[in-house]
Formats: sequence, structure tokens, C-alpha cells
Amino acid sequence: MENTIRIVTLASFVIEDKVESFKKYLNKRFQLKKEKIFVYSSAEEKGKKILTFRLYLKDDKRINTRSFFPITIIVHKKGDCFYTINALNKLIEQRVDGEIGNINYKDYKIDWDEYQGKMLIVKDNELIIMNIKRNFS
Repeated sequence: MENTIRIVTLASFVIEDKVESFKKYLNKRFQLKKEKIFVYSSAEEKGKKILTFRLYLKDDKRINTRSFFPITIIVHKKGDCFYTINALNKLIEQRVDGEIGNINYKDYKIDWDEYQGKMLIVKDNELIIMNIKRNFS
């Protein structure tokens, strides 16, 4: 059986003065080129930058992101919006009238235009919608 490649998009919250050393670590450990690591700023994350990047894993390979990147989460992307599955579920729960137990999450449609330039995450069981801006330097 042939192995397929699974793409995992990650977002790391890195202290500003550690960004370059984190990029070097990603290059050394995963052969990620600097131009494949994207840096974002957010007013909600003062003193930190958000680095996004993709890892290409063989389908049978698993990665414990916490062991390599303790400040990293798995994210998904729609246009210029990054989100976690938990954040997407929280967003749907906030927008749906009715009991949470009766929500059909898969059928709910999100207007992604509303969330361009944002990152949706859950922190302390609360939905956080951060404005993000890509740094081009």
C-alpha cells in the first residue's frame, strides 16, 4: 500500500525576539525554508508573533505538536482566516438559536468574508477572534 501525504497547518505563538531562532529550529528539524513560514501580528498577542507553517506527514505518521512546539496549535484556513475546529464549533454555537445538543455543525454555513484577516481560537473555553496582519519582511 502506498503512503499518502497529509498536510498539517500549524500556528505557533512566539515571543518577538525568538522568531528567528524558531525559524532556524523549524528549518533544522523539519527542513522548512524561511519563505514557507509566515509571520503575523495581532494586537491581542502583545509581544508575540504568530508563525504559520505546514508540515507534510506520511499518512501513517503522527506528530505530537506539544513535544516539538509547546506553543503551537493545529489550524485550518479559509482565505485569510485561520481557525481551530473547537473555535469553529464555538462560533456556530454562538450563532445558532437553540440547544447546543441539537446543532448540526456540518450543515451550518459560515460567511467566511466576515472573518478574513482573523484567527479564531478557544482560550479558557471562550471563543477568541483576533485581528491578524501578515508581516512582509
